[in-house]
Amino acid sequence: MQCHSITNAPVVIPLMKAWKQEGLIRHVGVTHHESAAHHQLTVIVERGDVDFVQTNYSIFNRDAERRLLPAAADKGVGVLINLPLEKARLMKVVEGRALPDFAQEFGATTWAQFFLKWVMAHPAVTSVLCGTSNPDHMSDNVQAMTGPLPDERMLARMVAHMETIPGFDSIGTMPWYPGKEKMYSGLIREAQANAAKRLK
Repeated sequence: MQCHSITNAPVVIPLMKAWKQEGLIRHVGVTHHESAAHHQLTVIVERGDVDFVQTNYSIFNRDAERRLLPAAADKGVGVLINLPLEKARLMKVVEGRALPDFAQEFGATTWAQFFLKWVMAHPAVTSVLCGTSNPDHMSDNVQAMTGPLPDERMLARMVAHMETIPGFDSIGTMPWYPGKEKMYSGLIREAQANAAKRLK
């Protein structure tokens, strides 16, 4: 069970720890999806309050490497990664580009696998959460679990390659789900309107 987005963590985490002690749940976790929350997540991990932590991490946003991932490794805390594809922004930047030849050295046959294997290769990472609404994308993502993972030298080479691609350094300024902004925001507005009707 996770304290999502660190909401009311000083109350929720002790409650979950009590439930764990009572045998109601097996693992206590805490989550967030923004780098600004890494300090708070790290403090919680270092205190030994949780069994796992969920955080954002990608080949573009490597902030979690500074303190959070090392702290989790030191404490034996599991790590779930969110936003490994930067909400499709990484895919947008490489759209129409061929994979580099060296990707075959670690079994990546698509860009999604390239990016997912990069995240999976960090020794502190336990699991990578990769949401999609497309079954074909899901099938592609699952293939990242086959074959070898890149070693430290290859991870650096992958980052260096991405840094040569125009637009990579400005992914953070792009909208989430490029090209689908209207679709997703429309679905959210529709769901909010339906919820408001039910409350009347």
